[in-house]
Amino acid sequence: MNPPARDLAQYIAHRSHIVVKAAVWAENERGELLLIQHAEQGHWRIPVGQMRPGEAIEDTAHRELWEETGWTASSMTLETLHSGPDLRQLHSSGDEDYYVIALFRARIIQDRLVESRVNSEAGLKFFDPRSLPVLNRLSRMLLEGKILD
Repeated sequence: MNPPARDLAQYIAHRSHIVVKAAVWAENERGELLLIQHAEQGHWRIPVGQMRPGEAIEDTAHRELWEETGWTASSMTLETLHSGPDLRQLHSSGDEDYYVIALFRARIIQDRLVESRVNSEAGLKFFDPRSLPVLNRLSRMLLEGKILD
């Protein structure tokens, strides 16, 4: 018995997914931007990560800041929401992800233990917003018009 073609399509068709992420524009008390350096490619980026099922988007932002930098924030404010065709990722399988990214602005709570990682091998550093290093494409896109002019 041959199954109908419409039933087979679900197994061979390419799939599109909407992926929700939170990104964090984290600043210290001097207004400097905290960035993370990619170990292999050398570019810098802001903390960003995927929302987990059942998690509030604000909680995703707090968690990603903590996981990627070791810092917590005294405040976390939604700045902008980004989506659209520029935030599409095509996989080699033919599947595609469309990202919806919430950008939060945060004032970090600094402590000596975490501060010891800044400017070390950990790849964390504060930058004056007027003299940022080379950022990855996503970070440039999210910060454009806010910090980058």
